Amino acid sequence: MRRVLCLDAVGGAAGDMVLASLLDLGVDASAVEGTLRGLDLHGWKMTVHPTVRGSVAATHVRFEPSGAHPAPSERGRLRDRDRDHDHDHDHDHDHDHDHSHSHSHDAHFPGQPDRSWAVIRSLLQKAALPEPVRALAIQIFQRLAEAEATVHGSTADAVHFHEVGGVDAILDIVGCAAAVHLLGVDDIIAGPLPVGRGWVRCAHGRIPLPAPATLNLMHGWSTEPGVDRIEQVTPTGAAIWTTLGRQAPLPQMTVKATGYGAGSRELDDRPNVVRAVLATLPVEASPGPRLQEIEVTAAQIDDMSPEHLAPLFDALFAAGALDATATPVHMKKGRVGLKVEALSLPQARDAVTDAFLRHSTTFGVRRWTTHRTVLDRWHESVDTPWGAVRIKVGARRGEVLQAAPEYEDVALAAREAAVSTLRVHAAAVAAWNHRGRLTDD
Repeated sequence: MRRVLCLDAVGGAAGDMVLASLLDLGVDASAVEGTLRGLDLHGWKMTVHPTVRGSVAATHVRFEPSGAHPAPSERGRLRDRDRDHDHDHDHDHDHDHDHSHSHSHDAHFPGQPDRSWAVIRSLLQKAALPEPVRALAIQIFQRLAEAEATVHGSTADAVHFHEVGGVDAILDIVGCAAAVHLLGVDDIIAGPLPVGRGWVRCAHGRIPLPAPATLNLMHGWSTEPGVDRIEQVTPTGAAIWTTLGRQAPLPQMTVKATGYGAGSRELDDRPNVVRAVLATLPVEASPGPRLQEIEVTAAQIDDMSPEHLAPLFDALFAAGALDATATPVHMKKGRVGLKVEALSLPQARDAVTDAFLRHSTTFGVRRWTTHRTVLDRWHESVDTPWGAVRIKVGARRGEVLQAAPEYEDVALAAREAAVSTLRVHAAAVAAWNHRGRLTDD
C-alpha cells in the first residue's frame, strides 16, 4: 500500500497553516522543533495549541521571539531599515483588512534583516538538517526566489526577501519540509488554490491580489474563487504548496487520518484552515508509469582531484539533484577527465547549476530538458533479525516489478549490530520474498 498526503486549501494556504495541518495530522511537533534547532537562527520559540475556525477544530502554530536580540553589529543597520520601512507589511500575515493568516514579522520579530536568497541558501546548506529536509527547503526557496526575481526584473541570487526572509517565514518553510520528511509519504496531491481580488501593502508598496510573486508561483495551477480583499494564498504558501504537491483528482483511497491547520483570522464564508488527509492507496489504483520532465546539468572536468568528487555530489544532492553520476572520459590533448551529470526537477535547475559552479573546478555547465518514465513507487517495511528495513517498491499498472532494500536502512542496521551490510541486505530481500510480493519470471 502507498501512503498519500492530500492537501486541501479550504480557507487558503500560508506556511504556518500547512505546517499546522501536518502537526494536527499527527506529525510530532517536538521532532519538527528539534529539526529546526539545526538552523543557525536564535531567539525563537514554537507554540502549538488547539483552536477552532468556523465550526472546525484545528491546530494553530506560531513562531515567536524568546527574548533574544539582534547582534550588536546588526543593530544600527536594522534600526535604519526600520525607520525607512515604518509602514511596510508582509505577504504572509495579518495586516488590518488585507490579510487572512498569522502574525506579522515586523510586530513579532522586530529588526529583522532583509536576507537575500544567497544568504538563506548558505544558511540552509550549513545547517544541521537531514539531507531530504535541506533539499526540499532549498527547492521551495529557489522557486520563491525565481518568482520574486521575475516580478522585479532581477535574478534569483540578487533577490532580497523582505517578509519571507524573516525568522518565522524561514521556520515555516523548513518546518513544512521537516514535517513532510517525518510523515514519510510516497506521494502528495494538492488541490486548487482560492484567489480573490483586492490590494495589499508590502515592503514594495501597494500591490494587487493575488500578489505578483504568488501568481507567478501558481502558473499552471488550478484556482477557484476566493474571498475579495483577503490574501488567502501568500507567496510562502504558494511556494510550499506547488513544490510539495502535484495536481491530480483524488484517487481511490482509504482515509487514515485528517488534520486541520488554522490561520489567525476568521472568515465569513468558510473555515480558515488547510485540511490535510493521510490515506493509503492500493497498488491496483496506480495509473502506471508517469512521464516526468527533468533537467540534466553536466560538465566535463579534467583538473579536479577525485577526492573533491564526494563533496561535489553532496552539494548537488543538497541543491535538489535527484541523481548524479561521474563517468571517465578522454578529453582534448589526451587528458583523462570526468563527465559529471546531475538530474533534477525543473524548479531545482538553478540551485544545481550553482552547486556545480561553486563546488567543482568547471568554468561552465551544459543543461538541457528531457523526460523520464518512472514506475509508481512507495516504501514498505520488513523485519530482519537486526531491525526493520524499508523496501523501495516499483510498480507498473498495479504489477510490482521492482523491490529493493533502502541502503541507508541496511547500513544503519548493520552498523548498530556490527554485522556486514551484505547480511542485512540478504535478510531484507528474503523477508520481502517470504511475503510473496515478488515471484520469479
